[in-house]
Amino acid sequence: MVAGCTPSAPNDGAKYFDDITPDPVELENRNQRPPSVQSPETVRPPAETVATTQTTSVAVEPAAPTNSGGISDSQDFSRVKERETIETDAAKLAALKANYKVVDPKAVPRRGNSVNLAAYALQQKNAVGERVYRRFSVGISNCAKYRKNPDDAQRAFLKAGGPATDKLNLDPDGDGFACTWNPDTYRRLLQG
Repeated sequence: MVAGCTPSAPNDGAKYFDDITPDPVELENRNQRPPSVQSPETVRPPAETVATTQTTSVAVEPAAPTNSGGISDSQDFSRVKERETIETDAAKLAALKANYKVVDPKAVPRRGNSVNLAAYALQQKNAVGERVYRRFSVGISNCAKYRKNPDDAQRAFLKAGGPATDKLNLDPDGDGFACTWNPDTYRRLLQG
């Protein structure tokens, strides 16, 4: 009788699924066997010839251990079905619900210094010394305090309302750049 003509077994759910979805570990093992060694399914003789032929033993390679190399078998339905039940799933779900916490969102903290000198330098298009803002100073500058670090002068200038206003008197020429601070350092980084 030809295998394709045999009547099909009634569908019992899991058996039907197992027949359609082969075990990936078994498929891998079959593909790795040398051609001379056949799988146990192909070694058995047909039912008609069992009575007339002598039984011969055939050496079959043992199956490779499952989960070799630390690879998860969580996608293998038959393996998961063996170790998981509805009760274990319910227990896991209950444990997750018990540990569930609602966190109230809070404002994101600002980074250390809220003034971004690079962004300011790239936004300004005027050259150093080119008057853009009106100043009403008497010519006395407070730049002596920032002589060693022009970046600190520019940060203080911007935090105090600069460049529109110069409350600290750090930009007497009205170019938008405090004391000796030069935006070209940051502009060159963008070009280079």
